[in-house]
Amino acid sequence: MTIHDVAIEAGVSDSTVSRALRGLNRVDPGTRTRVEEAAQRLHFTFSRSASSLASGRTMRVTMLFAGPVNSWFNASVMQGAYEALAPAGYDIVPLITPDQQSQDRYFELLPGNRNADALIVTSFDLDKEKLELLEGLTIPTIGLDSRTHDGYDASVRLDERQAMKEAVQLLRSLGHRRLAYVGQPSDLEFAFSVKLRSKSFLDSSKECGYGSQDILMLEAEAQQGEYSIDAAVSSVLADLLAQVQRPTAVCVETDDFAVALIARLRKFGIRVPEDMTVIGFDDSRIAPVADLTTIHQDPVHMARMAGKQAIQLMNHLRMEQPHALVGTRLILRGTSGPAPQSTQ
Repeated sequence: MTIHDVAIEAGVSDSTVSRALRGLNRVDPGTRTRVEEAAQRLHFTFSRSASSLASGRTMRVTMLFAGPVNSWFNASVMQGAYEALAPAGYDIVPLITPDQQSQDRYFELLPGNRNADALIVTSFDLDKEKLELLEGLTIPTIGLDSRTHDGYDASVRLDERQAMKEAVQLLRSLGHRRLAYVGQPSDLEFAFSVKLRSKSFLDSSKECGYGSQDILMLEAEAQQGEYSIDAAVSSVLADLLAQVQRPTAVCVETDDFAVALIARLRKFGIRVPEDMTVIGFDDSRIAPVADLTTIHQDPVHMARMAGKQAIQLMNHLRMEQPHALVGTRLILRGTSGPAPQSTQ
């Protein structure tokens, strides 16, 4: 079975069959449907490799990760990207660069690499040299949950500042006068977008009238260069307990770390939320199970947006808004409440 057989069945030229089955523009929708129906009747399958050779496309999109693909966030963005790209005929190629050396090597080879039609960089920061390299690539580049849109043809970013502003405003309305922010350590070498949250928290707190003496910024440290959530939670707890004027509300960088911290607080007799309110970030699978008040983000939705951006760029379509800022929602559950009476 050949393209010519399908062309005869559909009553069109061979080139029209080729364009229609490759999903290219400039084919009348009615003609495309007729060709597809003819191909289905004849059980004709158009070769992906042949399509690539004819169109100059690989029909692949690389997604670059710095951490494990099976984490909640990375698995979610893989799902969202698939939902956008698969219907358009694109395969997703996940690529992990777990350390600086492997990332440097990837970017050294990237300019001559024609194994993909677009690149989506997921949730970590690139240095100035790599961002400049992206600008010179012939394939579209998209920053997904990136810290900046510099260097990218398009991007989808979370509005971290607005998210933290809503959290701080809630705490202020509940009467909390002393706040803390807890950052989570990482055993990876890169700067991730979640690190924007601490600055956003600090800025939002000051905008809401809190003074420097009212804000405690804590960054858990990994001991001996190795990440241990138990050791990190212990160090944060020690810092909290050591405060003469203990914070009555804590915002935590991620849900996982927030849940672990709550368990340790309760073990030491600190009630949540009666003595201390705790707010997480992500609204991951653990949040509703732990009844955790948190800031909801939707990485599946964000990745769908990035996938659609990639499709537009690969088809040379004009984009109304190449750099999108995505909002969040504050989800109130059982770990937030009014400040203790003695502190109001």
